[in-house]
Parts: sequence; C-alpha cells; structure tokens
Amino acid sequence: MSRQAILFLAAGLVLAACSSRPDPAPVERAPVNPEALVPAVNVVPESGLGPQQLAKNECGLFLWSKTDPTQFIFFERAQTGRATVQIGSKAVEVTQTINRGEIFGEFMTEQGFAAPDGEQILLTIVPGEPLQAGQRVEAGKLEISTPEGWRTLIPVLGVRACQP
Repeated sequence: MSRQAILFLAAGLVLAACSSRPDPAPVERAPVNPEALVPAVNVVPESGLGPQQLAKNECGLFLWSKTDPTQFIFFERAQTGRATVQIGSKAVEVTQTINRGEIFGEFMTEQGFAAPDGEQILLTIVPGEPLQAGQRVEAGKLEISTPEGWRTLIPVLGVRACQP
C-alpha cells in the first residue's frame, strides 16, 4: 500500500471514530437561589450607636469599627455585665458571659456576650497608651457568631474613659 493510501485510510478511521461517539448527556443543574448564599442575619453594622453619657465616677468602654466608614459600634458601662452592640441595623443589649484576660482598668481584655436573638459576641482588645481619665484601645476585634453558624470579624479601636 502506498503512503498516500495509508494516510487516507487513517484519516477515514479517525473521522469514523469521531462521528460514532455518542453525544454526552446534558448535565442538569439545579437553579441557584442567590438568597441562599447570603447570611440569614446581617450582623455587619449598617450604622453606629448614638451618643452615650457617663455619670460622675462612672467608666465606659467605647469602641469604633476600623472599617470605612468608621462607626461607633460598642459601648459598655463598667461593672454592669451588659453592653450595647450595633448588630446589622439595630442596637442590641447584650449580657456578659465571659470576663477574662488581663485587667484593663475596670474591664478585662477578653469578654464574651450573648444577644437575645442567639448571637454570641467575643471581644478581644489590646490596651494602648494611657490618657487622662482613661486609656486607648490600640487594637481589637469583635467576633459575632450567629445561630446559623456565620462568623463576622470586625476590627475595632477605641477608648476606656472615666468621668471624674
């Protein structure tokens, strides 16, 4: 057989093989519900807390998000075991469940809180330089966990201040 005949025969076999393959069955995919990809509860603060006042001889912990825009999102009065946290679009009163770490004036450097809707909040702070009647919070994070299993970490900074 000539070389040309062999190439012609080989090409014919390749074409026959390609045409005899069955088409793959179409893959059916379930439609994606975009809402299923979004957390059931938006815990990222949409706005900040309002102004907070301290009485004479009272101390408070004031924290702002280190996000753009910066927002006032956490306030705790010393020795009350409660705080106010901005969760999503609402200010929520939370109850302290953990109080450990190092002493930071009237507060501790690691605190946990429980919200009425089941969110768990863990606050960890790094003390900064002293101020008159207080001290800066050099860095910190607010970790919010929802009952659905979502966790949101918000970097914070702030101040521990006392009203003389």
